[in-house]
Amino acid sequence: MRLFGLCAAVSVSLSAAAAGAQTAIQAGEWETTEKTVMEGVQPMPASSKKVCLKADEAQLERLLFPTPDEIKQHGCKYEPGAKKAGVLAATLTCPPNDQTPGVTAKAEITYTQTSYQGVGQLEAADKSGTTIKGKSELSGKRLGDCPK
Repeated sequence: MRLFGLCAAVSVSLSAAAAGAQTAIQAGEWETTEKTVMEGVQPMPASSKKVCLKADEAQLERLLFPTPDEIKQHGCKYEPGAKKAGVLAATLTCPPNDQTPGVTAKAEITYTQTSYQGVGQLEAADKSGTTIKGKSELSGKRLGDCPK
């Protein structure tokens, strides 16, 4: 499940403004792990997946956020945070629709060329105004070259 997933239903890279962010990481096979806890919701087990990043997509955002097309399709807005060396800060805001609640997610991730860790703060609100808050612990590491 991606950083801003919410119980699988809210899973919604980045806008052109984010493309210039200095978040380059090494291409190759990465293992990502996410543990999300939502208020009032049964704890979800940590999820992990392996992702192969090619050289032209070797940016941290590709591991943490939906694709630019997905962001646009859901009417979401991506806002990069203050730029600091080795830290990715960003906010993703998505409006509610008939199937999913609106989501505001803020992330602060510390990273190197071969690993990352950090937290995401989530807030989901449905059309009736019911709000749920949560937190995701995120980590990842490069395993090596992509399998052939």
